[in-house]
Amino acid sequence: MGNCASSKTKSIKRRDRQPPPAVTAKVIHLDGSLEEHEGAVRAGLVAARSPGCYLCASEAMEVGAHPPGVAEAEELQPGQLYFLLPVSSSCHPLSLPDLCILAIKASAALRRGSATLLCSRGTNN
Repeated sequence: MGNCASSKTKSIKRRDRQPPPAVTAKVIHLDGSLEEHEGAVRAGLVAARSPGCYLCASEAMEVGAHPPGVAEAEELQPGQLYFLLPVSSSCHPLSLPDLCILAIKASAALRRGSATLLCSRGTNN
């Protein structure tokens, strides 16, 4: 009536596999550079290194809304993407072109993959 075919594939364990990269909090700077934080770091510390800027979580950004800043005492979350934005941008609602520019900037930074990795293990600065 009908034909049925089946095959089994063997899973091959490779010894040369490297461990998966650590999940980091990623910060996109105004110039498009990428900074990654491995471990606990507070938003205030990151923002303090970029005078005139504040930190905004990408998840909180919406068209027509003012980009909310991350509280200075809040720790950056691994796996999340943040933007350093000029303080002046907090006074204006985000437009669709604004968000598109940020998305392009983030995409380019992530594609380049050359990031400054900062380890903050055991510190809550």
